[in-house]
Amino acid sequence: MDFPRNVEAFDDWLLEAAETERRLPPAIRKQKLASWPAYQQAWASYGYEAFTPRLASANSRQIDQYEYVLFCLIQHATERERKILWACAHSGAFRHRGIQWTKISKLFHCDRRTMKKLYIDSLIRVFYKANKKRPKALYS
Repeated sequence: MDFPRNVEAFDDWLLEAAETERRLPPAIRKQKLASWPAYQQAWASYGYEAFTPRLASANSRQIDQYEYVLFCLIQHATERERKILWACAHSGAFRHRGIQWTKISKLFHCDRRTMKKLYIDSLIRVFYKANKKRPKALYS
């Protein structure tokens, strides 16, 4: 397995880990009971139902990166850093515009610029703590 080479790569892995978590199956599956499928009542309405595609399931590379990111957060981050990094990652998952700084700053009761600074500081701190603990044989 590769490891993130720099802080930007670790940031990408963190955002992809949040997306991977949403792709995983739920912990408790809904019970399927015997029932009739939903169908349209009028003959003219067949084929005009709204279609919402589901997320594709996660592949093995995404799950490996997800496990590595969780390991780094559990082992090398404080509780506050974990909350900051994971909240920011989930707010930016599947968004083209990135992390919603205003929304996250309201959760932590601070300004959006302060929130961004806290996120970057936490990201750098966790990345370098994780790299310091990693054995030298794994660098390649």
